[in-house]
Amino acid sequence: MPNSLWSKQEDVDAFWRASSCDNPSGDSVLHLAVRKNDTELASNLIDAGYPVDLFNDDGKTPLHLAAELGLIDISKLMLFQGADIFAQEIPSNGEDGGTKGDDASTDSNDSALNTRENRHSDSTHLRKVSTPFEAAMEQNTTGLSILFVKHALSTRLDPSHEYTLLQVMARAFISEKQDLLEAFHQSGWGIERKHLRYRRPFLHYVCEEAEQPDSIKRLKELVADVTKLDIVGFSALHIAAQIGRCRDGSVVKYLIDAGARIDTKDKYWGASPLIAAVQGKRLVNARVLLEAGSDPNAAIKRGDIRRTFLHLAAQDGIPEMVKLLLEWGANPNVIDELNGTPAQWAIRNNHIEAVKILLEGNLDPNFDKGHSMQMAIRMRRLEIVDLFMKRGVTVKRDMIQLARISNKDSSMRLLEMCVKNLSIGDEDTINKDIADQDIKFGLRLSGFDIPNMMRPDTCDDYRLCALLIEHGYGENLEALQDIPRSLLICICAEHNLNKAVSRLLELGNINKKIRSYSVRPFGWTALHVAAYKGNVTLVKDLNSNGWDPADEDNLGRTALDLAAYHGSVELVKSLLATYSNVEHRDRDGQTPLHYAVSSDSHREIRLLECLVEAGCDMLKATVSGETALHRAAQFNLSEVIAWLLEKGGKTSAKDSQLRTPLHIAASVNAVLVIEKLLSHGAQLNTVTIDGRTPLHCASQTGADDSVITLLVAGADANKTDGRGHTALATAIYWGKCKPSTINTLLERTQVDWKAPRASHLVFIATLAAKSSSRASVLESVIQTLHAKVGEKKASRIIRRLMPEMVPEILVSADDLDRGSPADIIPSLLDFLPENKETGHLLLFHMLLVIIKHGGDDDGHLTRRLLLLDDSNVAQEIPKNWGFQGLCCRYGRLKQLRVFLGRGLNPWGRFMVDGVMCTTEDIVKQFSPDMLKSFQRLTDGLDVLRSVCIKDPSILPMLGRIYPP
Repeated sequence: MPNSLWSKQEDVDAFWRASSCDNPSGDSVLHLAVRKNDTELASNLIDAGYPVDLFNDDGKTPLHLAAELGLIDISKLMLFQGADIFAQEIPSNGEDGGTKGDDASTDSNDSALNTRENRHSDSTHLRKVSTPFEAAMEQNTTGLSILFVKHALSTRLDPSHEYTLLQVMARAFISEKQDLLEAFHQSGWGIERKHLRYRRPFLHYVCEEAEQPDSIKRLKELVADVTKLDIVGFSALHIAAQIGRCRDGSVVKYLIDAGARIDTKDKYWGASPLIAAVQGKRLVNARVLLEAGSDPNAAIKRGDIRRTFLHLAAQDGIPEMVKLLLEWGANPNVIDELNGTPAQWAIRNNHIEAVKILLEGNLDPNFDKGHSMQMAIRMRRLEIVDLFMKRGVTVKRDMIQLARISNKDSSMRLLEMCVKNLSIGDEDTINKDIADQDIKFGLRLSGFDIPNMMRPDTCDDYRLCALLIEHGYGENLEALQDIPRSLLICICAEHNLNKAVSRLLELGNINKKIRSYSVRPFGWTALHVAAYKGNVTLVKDLNSNGWDPADEDNLGRTALDLAAYHGSVELVKSLLATYSNVEHRDRDGQTPLHYAVSSDSHREIRLLECLVEAGCDMLKATVSGETALHRAAQFNLSEVIAWLLEKGGKTSAKDSQLRTPLHIAASVNAVLVIEKLLSHGAQLNTVTIDGRTPLHCASQTGADDSVITLLVAGADANKTDGRGHTALATAIYWGKCKPSTINTLLERTQVDWKAPRASHLVFIATLAAKSSSRASVLESVIQTLHAKVGEKKASRIIRRLMPEMVPEILVSADDLDRGSPADIIPSLLDFLPENKETGHLLLFHMLLVIIKHGGDDDGHLTRRLLLLDDSNVAQEIPKNWGFQGLCCRYGRLKQLRVFLGRGLNPWGRFMVDGVMCTTEDIVKQFSPDMLKSFQRLTDGLDVLRSVCIKDPSILPMLGRIYPP
């Protein structure tokens, strides 16, 4: 081999790393030989039996690379040695490779609607390179193209490969590449060529590849007949219409003008070129065919199957295609062999826009006797149901029952839509399946008997009953017993069905049992539910019928508490007029004022004023010590805070953890609230029960704006909490603050760089919670240490910490919020102890932790650790595990490659649970996804080892791995 190619040490290193595919692309030595264009090395490797079709991590074989690089000589060598010219490129990190011709081939019975060639996207003219052959064709190198074409033509071709070659020949004809065409001609392939299996003429392929009709005109002038068909009846017009690369319709138009028949039908489906254009989603081609007189109402037929173009366009859901067909007279009111309309196909695939266009295009929503509507209900296509209702679909009783069956969650929208639009005057068409369900539950389709419908133990039926009563369809209400009636009142209250509640109350006999009836999970009566919903009218009706506003739920809350939480001023005033205990507390000690501040909808100052004017004490605290001011700070309510402070709220109020409102506001990054509290005398450095200041709270939760605001206001950055941590240490440990915030804290904090291990800032930074900035924060801490004490002293300090710090990192990696330390280890490698044994042990622990907790992309870090101490390659691991076995145990392929590249034996044996296993056994048991990659890797290593043992002079670069 040329010595000059491997004279540099970096090239030698690259070679021995490639011996185990240990490089960013996972290249083998044969890939590397291609990249270096070393034909002699490639020849030696192939002669020795090295796998010629080995895939790298990019999914490419060496021949892929040679084709992409335009290397003729080395390509010729590999082709001669049997490299697969059609090896299918596999996705990155994929496992399966090889030729996929069988999957791509088309049987002669394949549908015109699914031609194997239908794989071009509508939006791109570019072809995805997936095989070495296609890669070679993409190069602007005539010699390379000719080499690959001649080789391909000399092999036994399966149908898909023959198809690919005809495509290449067509492209050569279009671009008038005479040298390449001559290569085809020398192998007997001329313009009269037909696909051996499909009997498809060459013209078909030119029509597929041509972007303009010029080349088709040339071919027609020579021999081509535009009316010829292939074995399944496809004409050139079918092909151009469905999968042609022409996007302006000019090829289709030329073929029609040249005599191609627009009414030609294939043998399988009886499909015309128009249907090919519809299935190919080629709007321009479809328009050209319609303008030429194609029938928009023609149908495909095969056996019992019969579907119009509109069915197929609706199925694909291309709005423009549906609209085009309708504009040219396609009938939307037509059924297929399954009694399905085009709308049903659109509904099945949830093509909402297509359904809308069909309805606008004179689709009768009742044409199929409601089956489209039933399908939309059954499949819960709510938007489509709404479209049909707006177009006047007839909703019958059986649709109500279908909606009941289809209502899988707590939403009432579907049921309500159907009940609201129910047409009770029409005679129902009873669906047998639905009728069977109704018999099972004791329902009658002839009427909505509410007492009978309340028998099933399903909440959906209860909701349906409530809706039916609301809209006046419920029957036999007077027969309802107390419990079902009470439950219905609660359900109606939940959904603001006021009319239904009125009808149920008008039945009379509202006894204590009905009024005290409560529902889970909080034990709410109907009054509680109505108050929570803010329903003023309903609360008044229930109140006037004997419901007591003083009744408490399971948590001690009254209707007033829930009304305050809803935020309705009118409702609160109404309740205060009949219930004067505004000082009422629930079991947690919360007053109505607490609930008003906690409202998730309305927090009007008027509501707070109403409660305070009625006598609610704003200074009262909950059981946990929270005042209304605490609660307002928690929800970042600056206007409420301002009002409470004006009315006498205390900024010094403390909860059971001694947190003030300022602590709470700092935690939730409520800057405006912080500023208002400070302006009213809030203490910056007051501490909680565990010694945390507001600055600590903000640092822990990552409230960056709060941190800066507090610092600007004069917060003491040097105060420590109960653990001895400053706000800086807290921010670093929890890992939620931005690096810029950390840097600001570093500038404001007097760090004790001689602190004990547990409270040392470097130690805290290495054990910080996992975050995207953890490594940069550690670097900032180390750089600050260097700046403060000098480089030499800083190095001594960190080296002193290392023996205890690294094992802690290993242990903390098991915590979910800490994770792999692969991001921080590089920052520590410059500070390994000078003692070799200690350094060896620490590096060993680092290797263990990144294999166990790291990712497969940590190969570069593994390599760096081994370069620092190569003796760890053969380090024994407890339970007889070697590093290669450990990598296989955790599925770390790239890390395994590093160890193998350092000379570790891939064929080792290990004791696992008392059983002797090979490395491959471990892969099979623990990491089966990497089995094929492992086998390819070991196959290549086996060949290299054999070569080195047989004749070390052939591959001298591997001497350090396989010494003679």
